Amino acid sequence: MTLLELNRAVCAQVKAASLASGTGAELVAEDVSRPIIRPSIKVELEDGTDAALSMRASEQKVTFRIYFFARDRHRPKLDNLAMREALSDSFRSGLDTAEGTVPIDDGISFTVADGVLTATLDLLLEQETPESEELMDTLNTSWEES
Repeated sequence: MTLLELNRAVCAQVKAASLASGTGAELVAEDVSRPIIRPSIKVELEDGTDAALSMRASEQKVTFRIYFFARDRHRPKLDNLAMREALSDSFRSGLDTAEGTVPIDDGISFTVADGVLTATLDLLLEQETPESEELMDTLNTSWEES
């Protein structure tokens, strides 16, 4: 599974949560040079790690942050509560992808700073890497006599 596929899956689930919340927030691009549109949601891929567990398996730790900007920046409490509940319900059973459900390690965590609700998803992916070498029984050999 690629990071692009994960990002698409997170965005799809966030859109569904936004509809369920009733806040009217739309998912917008991560362009920070423009003024913030309210209500809106931004999804960002944060730092992560990628490590080989063995020759055939790898482990990837991925963190997504979801930022919700309430309709009224001075009175965001009710919108933040609605969005928090909708995101919790949406991600409680994991992240739905084309390859199945990816569990969320420590659930989804929330913080609020300056009226902006931030949700954090930490994902741990363990994947098998395809074999690129020939197996011994399929190796083609040619013997030369000297």
